[in-house]
Amino acid sequence: MGFIYAPLPWIWIVAGWIAAAGLLAYAIGTRPLRRVRNDTLQHLWLATVVTLSVLWAVDEWFGDGPTFHLLGAALMVTLFDWALALIGTYVMIGLSALVLDAPLDTLGLTLLVLGAVPVLVALSLQRLFAALLPRNRAVFVCGNGFIAPACSLIAAALSGVLLHTALAGEWQGFPVAFWDRALWVAGGEAWFSGTLTTILAIYKPAWVTTYDDHRYHLDQR
Repeated sequence: MGFIYAPLPWIWIVAGWIAAAGLLAYAIGTRPLRRVRNDTLQHLWLATVVTLSVLWAVDEWFGDGPTFHLLGAALMVTLFDWALALIGTYVMIGLSALVLDAPLDTLGLTLLVLGAVPVLVALSLQRLFAALLPRNRAVFVCGNGFIAPACSLIAAALSGVLLHTALAGEWQGFPVAFWDRALWVAGGEAWFSGTLTTILAIYKPAWVTTYDDHRYHLDQR
C-alpha cells in the first residue's frame, strides 16, 4: 500500500495512467465544485487535503512487503462526495510522491490503489447504508464514519496485494502478519474518520455536504 519503486513493464505504467486519468476526468466532469461554493467549504477541503497528507506519516511497514497508511478517503467522501474526494486524494498522493521522491512513472497505479479504490468502496458502502438502514443520525455516523473507512482501507490493502500478485505472475500468499497489521491500521482509520464525522455531524452539520437533513435529521440537537 505504498509507492511502487520497482520498475514495471510499460504496459502496466500506461494502463495505470490511463485508468487514473480517466477517473479524474469523469470526476471533474460532474462539476464537483458546486458542493464547495462558499469560502468556508473551500478552506475545509484544502485543510482536509493537507491533513490527510500528514497522515501518511502514520504507517505500518512490512520488512519485505507493503506499507499501510491511514488514508482518510472515506472521510472525504462523507464530507464532499466522491468526486471531490477522488480529486483530493489524487492531490494528496501527488504531494506525498514529491516529498518522498517516489517515481512518477508508476504513480498512476498508486493513484488507483490508494485513491480510486478506497473512494469508490466508501461511496458504494455509503449508498448501500442509505438504501437499506434506518434513517437516523446514529446510523449515518456509524456507517459512514466508522464502517466505511475501515472497509475502504482494507479494500485498498487487498488491492495492493492483488497488484503485487499480478506483477509477480503467481500467488505468493499474504505477507507475514498481513491481517493483523491491516486490521490495526483499519481500526485507526475508523477511529480517526468516525470521531471527526461524529463531531461535525453534531456541531457543524453544514460541513457534511453529503447528508440529507430530512433523512438523517442531523440538524436536530
